[in-house]
This record gives sequence, structure tokens and C-alpha cells, in this order.
Amino acid sequence: MSSTSPPSFSQLRAFVALCDHQHFGEAASALGVSQPSLSQAITALEKRVDGELVERTTRRVLVTPLGQALLPYAREAVLAAEAFNEAVTNQGAALAGTLRLGVIPTIAPYLVPLVLDGLGRELPLLHPELREMVTGDLLNMLGQGRLDAAIMTIDVDLRRATAIPMYDEPLAILVPAGHPWAGRNDVVPTELDEQRLLLLDEDNCLRDQTLALCQRYGANPPAAVATTLSTVVRMVAHGVGVTVIPEGALRLLSGEEYSVAHFAAPVPTRRIGLVHRRSSSRGADFARLAGVITGLARQAGLPGADDVPA
Repeated sequence: MSSTSPPSFSQLRAFVALCDHQHFGEAASALGVSQPSLSQAITALEKRVDGELVERTTRRVLVTPLGQALLPYAREAVLAAEAFNEAVTNQGAALAGTLRLGVIPTIAPYLVPLVLDGLGRELPLLHPELREMVTGDLLNMLGQGRLDAAIMTIDVDLRRATAIPMYDEPLAILVPAGHPWAGRNDVVPTELDEQRLLLLDEDNCLRDQTLALCQRYGANPPAAVATTLSTVVRMVAHGVGVTVIPEGALRLLSGEEYSVAHFAAPVPTRRIGLVHRRSSSRGADFARLAGVITGLARQAGLPGADDVPA
């Protein structure tokens, strides 16, 4: 029979870390404890719940059905305790210290320099640690407490996160030089169905936003061709096909190998926002941070930054 006394924070934290890393050594290293101490915490927790939480193998750890059932509760408890410590630490020191901030790859190249330069002026006590990764990984890292916030498109399932809208960025079409669409500003999204449409891979939200503009694939099904926008751009330059691109990214392009076409009104957009855990005690701080980043984007003339969504 399981114990009626509640598990300790260290036991729950060890269990969550082990589930996240699925390896005793890596989990112990992440927590800054010895591997025997981690193993003892897991064993003690298993005795409390009167069941096996993880299956130990020679190479990795497998979470049992009981472990999978209890993991969400353990994670919520750990995040709540960390939020408590966060609230205590940040009393009177809003937007100060280290902030682990994630950014999606399709906005990082032109927004990160603004953030690094501008936050140093606007919020001199804040020290952002920026990490670039795709949407799914950002949400996983947020849920695990390994990121504090993330800049990303928020037209997606945010799971248990909260979004603060910043601005709506227009989308445009990159075509090879000499393409019949070059210079057009009246492209209807359904016209994409007749083109060889180049996409990012399935881990990138821009792929989903592009596919949402299409109604049918016809004889030219879209192709997931690369993990980075820069690779897709080079393929367009070589005449392989066309791609949908955020307008902010156009300022990074130069050369005569490609041209730009624009959509007819209403122009498709993607909504950019700052995302954080619902359990975080820093909601007001993140709202202020989102406002500062939006202001920096506006000052830099990024497309859409002048129109802040309601």
C-alpha cells in the first residue's frame, strides 16, 4: 500500500528530470546531484506510490504506464515550487538577471540582433540567454521549465502555455528571377496550388502556415525540402520552385537570383507573440518584455510591427 505522506520536492524533481532525460547520468548531471542520490530518490518515490515508475535498462530509462500517469502531476508540483522560488527571488527586481529566451528559426536572424542590442538599452539589468529551436521543441522546453519564455508564432496549439500577442507579420512569396509572378502584388493564395511549392520540414510552423493557404495540391504537391529557410531560399534561386516567406526575412536577402511577389489584400500574416508557462509568477514582467520587443521591432521597421493586435 502506498504511503499517505506526501513525496518530497527532491523526489518529484528527480522523477521529472529522469523522465525528461530518460538517462540516470544525464538527469543527475542536469540536477547537479550524484547518480546514486538520484537513484535513491526515485526508489523512495516508487515505495511511496507502491509501484514502478521507470523501467531501468542498460542503455536508457523507460517510463512505465504508472509513471506516465503520475508525471503530469509531478511536473505541475515541481513547476509550482519553482514559480514560488522565482517570485521570492524577483521581488523588487522585475526583469533583472538571467532570462532563458527561446526563438523560432524563421524569425531569429532578423529579430535576435534587435533584441540583443535593444534590451541592453531598455532593460540593462536583464541578461537574456537566447536559444533558437523549432516550435515543438520550444513548447517542450517551456513545459519542462528549461526555458522562461519564447518568441514564436502563436497561431498554433500552445498546449499549457500562455501567449502575449506582439504583432502580425505579413507573408510574401519568393520566386526565381524571371518568374511570371515577379513584382506582382495581387497573388491569391489558391494560386500556390499550381506552383512547385517548397516547404520547410514538418517541425517548422511556417510549413503549416503555408499549407493552410493552399486548397489542393494538383499535379505539383508541396515538398518538404529543408530544415532551414536559407536552404529553401537557395533552392528558389536555382529555379526549383517558389516558397512563402515572412516579409521580415526579405531584408536579409540580396542578389539577383530571385524576386518577390506579394499577396492580394487581405494579406496572409502570422502572429508573433511572447509565450510563457501559465504557472509562471512573472506574467506582468513578460507583458512588459513583449511590449519592449514590439517597440524594438517597430523602431527597426519590421513589417507589421506598427499594427499591434488587440
